[in-house]
Amino acid sequence: MKIEIIQTSTISSFVGVRASSLMSNLGNAVNQALHEVVRRSDEIGNIRNREVTYGITPPNYKGNDGLLDFYYCYEVEPLSNVPHGMVHLHLLPRVYSVTYYRGAASKLVTAYEFTSKWIAENGYEYDDVSYYFERYDEKTMRETDDVRNEITIYCPIKEKSFV
Repeated sequence: MKIEIIQTSTISSFVGVRASSLMSNLGNAVNQALHEVVRRSDEIGNIRNREVTYGITPPNYKGNDGLLDFYYCYEVEPLSNVPHGMVHLHLLPRVYSVTYYRGAASKLVTAYEFTSKWIAENGYEYDDVSYYFERYDEKTMRETDDVRNEITIYCPIKEKSFV
């Protein structure tokens, strides 16, 4: 796996469908959200790239035993009317670690473990005031557990404070 650090410079806008569930059923809820956002994509105005979707998560996953949210979205520019039953999100400029993962979707957790270790070893920590997101494109294989699957993972980070 490869990791790099980037600084975004603009506000990004997204429109999509929210999945809300306990972790034990989140996979099913996420799949339903994916199918709904793709099925209803013609209702979303100004999609930047119809071949690219995003899975966006608030920073409430770690140690959360309650309801979790996951947003399946398209990036839009500019933001226009949001279709009924959909949500819009804005991601502010910030620093991210970017992990390029290639492997079976069922092993995606290894990419997060690798990222966490890399962040700790390189003087960073998670900046848990912002959204995490994954980028899916034509190289992402959602329906099968293929080792050729590719996903790009963006984690908000900051330099570790030694106070």
